[in-house]
Amino acid sequence: MDWITLLVIGLFALAWLITLYQSRTEDWAVSRTVGMLVFLGGATGGAFYDELLSAESSLLPWIEPIAAVIMLVGLVIAWVWNPRRDDRPAELR
Repeated sequence: MDWITLLVIGLFALAWLITLYQSRTEDWAVSRTVGMLVFLGGATGGAFYDELLSAESSLLPWIEPIAAVIMLVGLVIAWVWNPRRDDRPAELR
């Protein structure tokens, strides 16, 4: 493993930790926390696809589009899907 790979691993680990920390301190909704973790999972998988799969894998040409779709699903979960959305004005809640 070279220093660039270690740097990328460190940055992804920092992103995961920051996401978990922010979700706790800002009291994120469960959908936002799960969505951001799914997004980071897709990004991590896309970044490390060559270490995760063998060279003979049939998924190798498809892993980057799959990772992009996973990231998009994570963003949809985080920002669009909110089962407890309350559209009433703040004074009525």
